[in-house]
Amino acid sequence: MTLFFPDHSLAQRLEFHEAWSSAEHARIQTQLHPETCASFISIPGGAAVFCGKRSPLSAVYGLGMSGPVTSGELDRIEFFYRERGTATRVRLCRFADASVQPLLDERGYTVQDSMNVYLRTLDPMEERPMSLSGITVGIATPKQARIWFERQNAGGDWAEPDGITFMVIRSALKAGTHLFLAWYEGQPVAGGAVEIHEGIASLMAADTLPAFRQRGLHSLLVRARLAAAREAGCKIAVVQTSPGAPSEGNVRRAGFQSAYTVQTIVSS
Repeated sequence: MTLFFPDHSLAQRLEFHEAWSSAEHARIQTQLHPETCASFISIPGGAAVFCGKRSPLSAVYGLGMSGPVTSGELDRIEFFYRERGTATRVRLCRFADASVQPLLDERGYTVQDSMNVYLRTLDPMEERPMSLSGITVGIATPKQARIWFERQNAGGDWAEPDGITFMVIRSALKAGTHLFLAWYEGQPVAGGAVEIHEGIASLMAADTLPAFRQRGLHSLLVRARLAAAREAGCKIAVVQTSPGAPSEGNVRRAGFQSAYTVQTIVSS
């Protein structure tokens, strides 16, 4: 497996993937739930996305990844969010152009949180998917995805139109995106999604019901998703975790290595 030495070119590809993912989510959300007014605008290197005031996806992606950012460009982005009655949230990559941070600083933006980005290469000759006794793995239908997220207690008003619908769109309805479920005695007990776009596979939404943890289900679903990514011709897999999260250990054991950190910076 190849070691990564992240540079601007690679980071630009990965940040564009995030922009595509969130913009595609907004496109589907506004088709299914026009009352949420989900929308996005393109910016150089990415997109400014709105999926609702509560949505974690309402943010700017790829800012500064295609070169210097002017005050006028940031004005346009801020107007997009101001029209929708919400603050401007910027996902800022450390490989962004040097013009971005001073521009945000002078307007009073502050750091809200951060995420670690992990990468690994995908080799066609790597290990095949593993198996566990009594467990079957398959790609979920949208209906099965909804059942899973209900069992996972993903509901609530933390996203729009609600948490479960948000997760179904994010994990099972976007183009190139599939939710893998591990089933035991006819019930889903673990899940994890993969979204594939332009040679990059992003792993996300992994969880296991408490009673079934420490049984290898996380590794099982990681391997299943990586196998699907290889079959789709992907050369790179990416996963993101919160700093210090327990999942970081699982990610490293799956062969991922730390690439860089992104911060969410919010207007005052």
